Amino acid sequence: MQIFQFSRQGVIPTRLDSIEHLPDEGFVWIDFTRDETVDWTDEAHRLTGMQINVEHVSDSLNENHPSYSDGTEDYDMLVFQALTPVTLDSQQMIVPKSAAFFMFDHLLISVRSPQNESFESVKRKFCETKLRFPSTPFGLVHVILDIMVDRYMMITDELEHRLEAISDELIDPKSPFADWQQLMAYRKQAHGLELMCGKNIDALDTWRREMRMELSENQRIRLNDLREHIGRVSMHADAVQRDIEIAVQLHFSSVAHRTNKIVQGLTVLSAIFFPLTLITGIYGMNFKYMPELEWRYGYFMVLGLLAAVAGGLLLFFKRRRIL
Repeated sequence: MQIFQFSRQGVIPTRLDSIEHLPDEGFVWIDFTRDETVDWTDEAHRLTGMQINVEHVSDSLNENHPSYSDGTEDYDMLVFQALTPVTLDSQQMIVPKSAAFFMFDHLLISVRSPQNESFESVKRKFCETKLRFPSTPFGLVHVILDIMVDRYMMITDELEHRLEAISDELIDPKSPFADWQQLMAYRKQAHGLELMCGKNIDALDTWRREMRMELSENQRIRLNDLREHIGRVSMHADAVQRDIEIAVQLHFSSVAHRTNKIVQGLTVLSAIFFPLTLITGIYGMNFKYMPELEWRYGYFMVLGLLAAVAGGLLLFFKRRRIL
């Protein structure tokens, strides 16, 4: 558990070891991880005097819960799926872990996976004074969500980079592509990211409609920007899926073209050797009276005939650009 107090707009937040009561101005952020033994609902009840819905508590502890928004008269709840870091050699790049936000008037409680880097990134930027420090729980949630979505884009960029690495091999018919399982896994992950973005957008829309407080014009603009940011990631994920499908189609088209060229060459050879076989078959018949058999130059005449027929057919196919 980590506690930060935000006094007012533009002032660096203060890290606290404990909190006895909520401030009259600003708000307090208490960040919980799911592996902690502290019962965060007791802390929320002590500071606000309000009870957390049992189903909301259960949803906050479910790291695989899809994004959605709900709330009561006392607080707003938002569950948002984040992406946890993976090793570079891992095929599974899209690993979602949900984070839950409970927004009171002067208190923000977050319950998330310890692997969620977005929260730690926000805290580092606070220390480096690289952020405009928010004065409301809504502002802080917006900052965290924006950094989460930035990580979405990092994943899509890495996914696209990996696909580019195998695209040359995929469209080269002389080097048959064998790792179809990996390629389909990447496509499945891009599709999963697109679906996750859709659920996140639905959660934001529900949150905006059912929020207890009335949003200011600036807050509505920031929420719309966040929604558009998620939409761009969704479009990027959809583009990655289309690129995979196009690359696969090009691969099979290239293979089919190469196969057709081979079949075409074999057909030309068959067409050339068919009349030669016919001629040699005629002179291979065992009849007693065949005038050419006793002719002194018959053998050379047949060889010349075979060469002329083969050369003529070869020239014909080349002029027709068949060979």
